Amino acid sequence: MTVLLVLVALVSLAIAGVLALYVRRLARTERERSEASAVALADMIGPAHPETPAVTDTTFDVPTSTGVVPGSMFGATQPSTASPRVFLIPAIGLFVVIAALSAIYVWNRPSAQAVSAAEASDAPLELVALRHQRRGDAMIISGLVRNPHGGRPIQSLSAVAFTFDKQGTFLASGRAPLDFPLLQPGDESPFTVTVPNSPAIGRYRVTFRTDSGIVPHVDRRGDSQVALQQPAVS
Repeated sequence: MTVLLVLVALVSLAIAGVLALYVRRLARTERERSEASAVALADMIGPAHPETPAVTDTTFDVPTSTGVVPGSMFGATQPSTASPRVFLIPAIGLFVVIAALSAIYVWNRPSAQAVSAAEASDAPLELVALRHQRRGDAMIISGLVRNPHGGRPIQSLSAVAFTFDKQGTFLASGRAPLDFPLLQPGDESPFTVTVPNSPAIGRYRVTFRTDSGIVPHVDRRGDSQVALQQPAVS
């Protein structure tokens, strides 16, 4: 879509350029026409200082017709004015360019819904509660997670748990969907993850994921912002 908008802008600029050349040609034609008219008038008037013939009397014949007297034929000549097209065509070209640029701006401007969605997507999940218990060699990790009011709806959210020994070596992992598959802003959902084959657990880590990747979260159980490290009990 961006390529299409760029093409529209380039076509608009090309149209404006063609119109500018056309206006320049019209102006040149008008100028040549004016110069030709001036030359024709000069030829009709004659030399600027003609030789004055000898005058024998001061009597003039009064013309009987109502035609225009020779001395007044140039007095009625109206000054040439520029064609209205000379001013109309640049205005049209400018309008086309402004319209194209306005369309590009409106198309690329993010809507209020898009801005709100972008702001909402930055709100992390909140881990409200977390506990664990042993069942043989397996670790059962459960808790409660909340989608904050400033968040966005989350579909198909799962809890993932990783177990480590006391030296920090990875042991095993488990994954389970939340009890409620859809979390609207302000909703809470419990979760339970079973991690098998973890006899020597020293610590574990919990994350939340969807099919598109990890969903950030913060620990709201206390002052600590690190909800991912909690000693396991025997």
